[in-house]
Amino acid sequence: MKSLPFKTPLTDEQNKVLKSKLSKTIAKNLKEIRNSKGVTQQEVAEKAGLHLTYLGHLEAGKYHPSTFVLWKIAKVLRVRMDSFTT
Repeated sequence: MKSLPFKTPLTDEQNKVLKSKLSKTIAKNLKEIRNSKGVTQQEVAEKAGLHLTYLGHLEAGKYHPSTFVLWKIAKVLRVRMDSFTT
C-alpha cells in the first residue's frame, strides 16, 4: 500500500484535497466503466435505486458517494468496489 505524502493527523485542508482527488478518481472510473459496459446513466440509476441527477453529479465529481452507494453501483455494473478508486 502506498503511504501518504504527508504525516498524520491531516489538516482540514489536506482532508479537503484528498476528498476532492478521490471524488474525481471515482467520477472518471465510474463513467469509464459504465460506458465500457454499454449502460446508460438512467439504467444504472434505476437499478441502483438512485436519482439520475445524483448519478450525473457523481460522474462529474461534484459529490462524494458513500460506501453503500458505491456498493450499489458496483453490483449493478458487476464490478468490484475498488474498481472505482484504482
